[in-house]
This record gives sequence, C-alpha cells and structure tokens, in this order.
Amino acid sequence: MRKLLPLLGGVIGLVIILAYLNFAFGWVMLSQRLSLLLALAIGPVAAIGTLSLSEDLSKFFDRPTIRVGSVFLVVSFAILTLMIAMQQAIFAEYRQLLDASGTAEPTAQLKEAFSLVNHVQLGADVAFDIFYSIGVVFISSALVRGSGLERLIGIYGLVVGASLLALNIWYFPKPPAEMGSIDLGPASIAWWIALFVLSAQLDKRENPDDV
Repeated sequence: MRKLLPLLGGVIGLVIILAYLNFAFGWVMLSQRLSLLLALAIGPVAAIGTLSLSEDLSKFFDRPTIRVGSVFLVVSFAILTLMIAMQQAIFAEYRQLLDASGTAEPTAQLKEAFSLVNHVQLGADVAFDIFYSIGVVFISSALVRGSGLERLIGIYGLVVGASLLALNIWYFPKPPAEMGSIDLGPASIAWWIALFVLSAQLDKRENPDDV
C-alpha cells in the first residue's frame, strides 16, 4: 500500500495536469458537465498534491522556506477554485440571458453588464497568479541551493515564478493574456512535472531498499 499511494497520487496528478492544459487550450472537446467537474477538481487535488510534495521536499531542503511556499500555493489553489466557480457561473447566466433575449447577438446593455461582472473573476484570476507565483518562487529558492536536478528545477521555477508575478502586477487589473501578453501559467506545468520526478528520486534516496 505504501508503494501504491505515490503511484496513485502521480496518476491523479497527471490527470489533473492534463485537465488544466485542456481547460486552458481546449485541445479536446468534452461535455460541459465533465469539463466543469474536471476544472473544479484542479484546485482541491493540487492543494493535496502540494502538501504531499512539501512534506517530501522539507526532508531534504530548508523546511521554513518550503512551508511558506506550500502555504502560498495552497491558498492560490483555493482562489483558483473560487475563480473557476465564479467564471462558470457568470458564463452560464450570460448564456441563459442571451438565449432568453431570442437574438443571436447580445444587446449593448447585456454586453456592458457582462463586461462589468466578468472583471470580478478576472480580478480573482490575478489574485490566484500572485499567490501561485510567490509559492513557486519560495519553493524554487529552497531547491536552487541544491545541486543537479534540484538546482535546475529551482532556477527554472525562479524565472517562471518571478516573471509571472511581474507580468500580473504590470498588467493589473487584467491578466496578461487578456492584454495580449505571454501567459506563463502553462509554462509552470513543466516545473510541477519535474517536482514529481525529483520527489520520486528523493524517496528512492531515502528508502534505497524499496523496489
């Protein structure tokens, strides 16, 4: 059971990563209900994965730095869940109002109302990116003090996290993607995958007799 749990966690984590990428880029068309279910699962599963990874990393790297980073990440995933729930609720209500109007094009009043309300979830998106990028920076700052793979992961995380934070502050109140800039959120997925690989290596280092 001890060996199956990390494998199960890795599989679930991979599914959530793929769900996030599909949610961001729309690679595969899924039913509306399934897409919503997967989107709402991203935050809770990512929070659990963060706590598990931080527990493993804190055995080998600076515990206070790892702990601070994990707190920021867990908070960011709570904000992400809030943002997705608000976003989907706004879009669903907008579609209902559009259907009720009986016209293919929304009225000027409906467009204005949607624009005003939509800024609420865009603000939550920026809040998520701020906490998320700070969490990535803290954990990466602990890893960069190591050597080999952990140092490379740390450097990559520092660059992506700091750049993501800077872009969100620069383009506030809208997310960078809304302003035609680079969205570095998906670029951080490689950082997470590398963390899972590193965690597996550290587990083997700690338990060399396990097969």
